[in-house]
Amino acid sequence: MRILFCSSEVAPYAKTGGLADVSAALPVELRSLGAGCDVVMPLYRSVKKSRLELKHVTNISFLSGQGISRARVFSHGSVYFIENDLYFNRDGYYSYKGRDFPDNLERYAFFSRACVELAAALGDTDIIHCNDWQTALVPAYIHALGMTGISVCYTIHNLAYQGIFDSALWPLLFLPYEYFHPDIMEYYGSINILKAGVVFSDAVTTVSPSYALEIQTPEFGAGLDGFLRSFSRKLTGIVNGIDTRVWDPLNDGSIAHSFSAEDLSGKAVCKRDLQQRLSLKKNDGPLFGLIGRLVDQKGIDLVISIMDDIIALGAQVAVLGSGDSRYEQDLRSLSARHKGNLGVVIGFDEDLAHSIEAGADFFLMPSRFEPCGLNQMISMRYGTLPIVTRVGGLKDTVTALGEGENPTGLRVERPTPSDLLDAVRRACMLFHEQKALFSVIRRNAMQKDVGWRSSAIQYYSLYTKMINFRERKR
Repeated sequence: MRILFCSSEVAPYAKTGGLADVSAALPVELRSLGAGCDVVMPLYRSVKKSRLELKHVTNISFLSGQGISRARVFSHGSVYFIENDLYFNRDGYYSYKGRDFPDNLERYAFFSRACVELAAALGDTDIIHCNDWQTALVPAYIHALGMTGISVCYTIHNLAYQGIFDSALWPLLFLPYEYFHPDIMEYYGSINILKAGVVFSDAVTTVSPSYALEIQTPEFGAGLDGFLRSFSRKLTGIVNGIDTRVWDPLNDGSIAHSFSAEDLSGKAVCKRDLQQRLSLKKNDGPLFGLIGRLVDQKGIDLVISIMDDIIALGAQVAVLGSGDSRYEQDLRSLSARHKGNLGVVIGFDEDLAHSIEAGADFFLMPSRFEPCGLNQMISMRYGTLPIVTRVGGLKDTVTALGEGENPTGLRVERPTPSDLLDAVRRACMLFHEQKALFSVIRRNAMQKDVGWRSSAIQYYSLYTKMINFRERKR
């Protein structure tokens, strides 16, 4: 089985979120199962600046809405890079200084078409696996070109980002005009790229089973619930995992001291180190961590609204993230008011992310919706109990106290300030007054399987069914 995994970002080469981590870890696990799995991504300026040793593989050209489009293809190990300086040799991946690039449709239409050409050049591709709207045009091009020898799997990582563009840009896609139809790619007079991935792929996956069900409802369907229900026959939810080689408290070079479920003494050292890094007081109360995008989806407004109450409980909070400017400013103001008990770093720092996961006692993740989420699984791996809502992957990966055997975290009943504060109070009580139970839950969390193996097996099985179905159609 030969798989070409198409993604707009792949760790460690380019990363803005969890997609990059998935695109790095899942192919590795698929290879361990015996599949041949190559990855393809754009050759961004940041990759060029990294002075990575790249091997020239081939040149490709194709007819596009701009005439003849050309690209050079390079490789580094099992990762291919599509080079086109007009589209990718710029600062930023999708945006610059908070504004989306105005030619994003043209950029990722080019990348998608180049992925198809690369698959043809490789010659032995059985499956193309596409991810999010940036590669959702791949199955549309496969269909338009009549390439019946390749099956396509399309994964929706976050339905909130659909790739919606003005209909006047349709000629740039160089696709049949009949595709611009409400049943295919038209969406209230605009172009919807994500819809192409759903319509033309052979199988559609989401990054957790609960999210696969949620997006077929008006509450979570982002305007596409009816459309997605019509394709429910090919919709499957497979939960993400984390790279347990990168996130391993026993072998993590970014944290102050190693530790394990059997010997947690090092976690106390990591807590003191985190307090020192963020200029927090050295007290013995619970420390809550938060890492992520500072946006409404993540419930950061809920955390901000109860921050005074959290500190009043004798707790401390460590925040790392960036996003909406109003939330960034709110956090800076709160940090000044609660100096010594609230540490805020705006931006992203990989080492600090590891330190927060290792040093915190609890992790705040009160998302309004969460397709899968990775931080709750990373937190469990480090014995940092996640406090999560009952949505998407948070529901599928965290067994909350009182919900079943072997609890691994705490549940926020609804994404409201009062419910979040209730969960924080329960966490503080657990930390101070129920130490034995706290230790049991922490051990459960650290021993929970959050790796990619099980999910990779499910993907491998899905790919096999896709290939067998294609062969039966012949």
